[in-house]
Amino acid sequence: MRIWEIARKPRLVVRDLSLPLTVVRARTRKAEETIVPVLRDYIEKRVLGYLTPIELIMPTSHHTMIRVRDTLREHPIIVQDKTLGEVFEKLREFKTIGAPVVNNLEEMKLHGIVTYNDILNYLIKASYKPIAESVAEIMTEKDLDKYIVTAKDRVNKVWSRIVYHGQPGVVVVRSEEEPIPQGIVTYHEFMRRGRWFFHRESEQHITTPAKVQRIMLRGVMVATKDMPVEAVAEVMARHDIPLVPVIDENGHVIGVITYEDIIRAYLEGAKPGRAPVPVKVPMPIPVKAEERILYVSREKTLSQVLVEKVVAVERAGIVAEDIMIDELPAITINDTVEHARKEMLRRRTDYLVVLDEDENVIGVVSKWNMLYALGLKGPLWRRRTKDRYFIDYIMTKNVPKIRPDTPLEDIALQMVNSESEVVFVVDENGEIIGFVTKDQVVDVAKETLRDLLVENVILPGKTASVHPFHSLYHTVNKMKALYLDALTVYDGPNVLGVVSANRLPFVAFEDAVTGVKSRRLIWVRKLVRGAARKGRYVKITPLVALDVMVPYSKYIPPNTLLSRAIDMMKEANLNGIPVLSEDRQIVSIVSKNDILRDLARRAKKLAEVKKKVKETEETVEA
Repeated sequence: MRIWEIARKPRLVVRDLSLPLTVVRARTRKAEETIVPVLRDYIEKRVLGYLTPIELIMPTSHHTMIRVRDTLREHPIIVQDKTLGEVFEKLREFKTIGAPVVNNLEEMKLHGIVTYNDILNYLIKASYKPIAESVAEIMTEKDLDKYIVTAKDRVNKVWSRIVYHGQPGVVVVRSEEEPIPQGIVTYHEFMRRGRWFFHRESEQHITTPAKVQRIMLRGVMVATKDMPVEAVAEVMARHDIPLVPVIDENGHVIGVITYEDIIRAYLEGAKPGRAPVPVKVPMPIPVKAEERILYVSREKTLSQVLVEKVVAVERAGIVAEDIMIDELPAITINDTVEHARKEMLRRRTDYLVVLDEDENVIGVVSKWNMLYALGLKGPLWRRRTKDRYFIDYIMTKNVPKIRPDTPLEDIALQMVNSESEVVFVVDENGEIIGFVTKDQVVDVAKETLRDLLVENVILPGKTASVHPFHSLYHTVNKMKALYLDALTVYDGPNVLGVVSANRLPFVAFEDAVTGVKSRRLIWVRKLVRGAARKGRYVKITPLVALDVMVPYSKYIPPNTLLSRAIDMMKEANLNGIPVLSEDRQIVSIVSKNDILRDLARRAKKLAEVKKKVKETEETVEA
């Protein structure tokens, strides 16, 4: 097997040797690339060298003067006719995770790049079987203490091991006395974040390095000695995880698996002196489709759910003209999002119509739109405090239009498919004559769904829950991914409250768009011994679920009537009510979007029944 079969085209190349490494790192992060070839020109594509994450994380200051030419790696360069075994030896010898592939060492014309992850993916896709069967035969046990740190250790300790010793990363454990893995730190974490900078290149303004807990990846896959190599290889290749801790029966770290170890299992087999260990843990059983959280279109999600649930095939008899309202408060396209938030507070509404300069209706803005903007902005440290966004940035433009005789179920289906909380009711000329909101649909659905229990509509398990210290960014993205407008906040067995979409934008909007509203921790210190306390250090931390939740102690069991849940939502002004079992264990949360989903399922089922009836009638007539 020759390496040209595995090499792939790089997503990023560099030609300017004077570029600061911080600029190249930003481009590399955006391109999601690992190896960056440095070329003399773009025509002949002659390779001068390349950069790996090791070189890219060498700058430890925003104001670094380190350039591409200062850290350019020139060895090894892989020739395209080398075998996979020869390439593996070269990468292992130079302690690098990848290298560029050229046609020959004279012309040095770029053919592609190859990394450990590329090699491992190729071996798996080509159905190669590892020579070593169990993790015990390949894991790294020597100098294990170099691979272990605690969350309170300084980040420069990890940085030195990666940059100077060529380690792919470290395992973060609970404590030295109790080495239970809590997460990992690899070159990926240094590449993706800038919060660890400690100004190493500067002779002035030297700061105390951050703690490992600031950048660590919390939660990590672990392996056991009797786990099959194939199971570990599959996860490492799919998610590009360069380091996996190995634990014993007590959960303590006893070794690690690196890319080098896992590829060695395929090409060379067990390490010298290792005895085979019977594989006791079977390969992971594939998760059933109905148990997965899939990021797919709303139409496809509805189709999958229809197969799994039996729904009623009778319409409620309620149509759009029965529940529509004649007007909604309006704002213009030139207004800011901040103005929309204030207008919602002043008018006591969750929905606003958006008008263009000619006063034509062109869309709507709801609190869900504001949540969408929250999710887009990302972590607090990436935000700029002077950002101001206009309505066009978050508004729903493709608002569904329905006729006055549209049934309630079809209205819900339109809302779910378009992810809009408002639909326009139009006459035969296409003129808007009214509006139907999500809250109106849920209110009138109480009678339609009066025989349904809460357990018939909720999502299973704890998928609709967050920990109180989950970030606001994580919380909002989870609501978006699961199409929920409420989440339960829990701490162990205790339910603390509810994160509700109709309350969240008013609490946390400024944290997302302006970066202003956040929790501030202030330490006051003396600038001079014996002097007054004039100096202070302010640390701004992002909002978490605990900061934005609405405290709520009530709950309902799964066998509660859905109509009762709707009444409780209205009483508490929340979009969801926690669902707990009889022994107060968290089951899920029932939200307004769950009710919309159920009505939408009914619409799809009714459409199928109508189609079958029509086909039957046509067959009889024929």
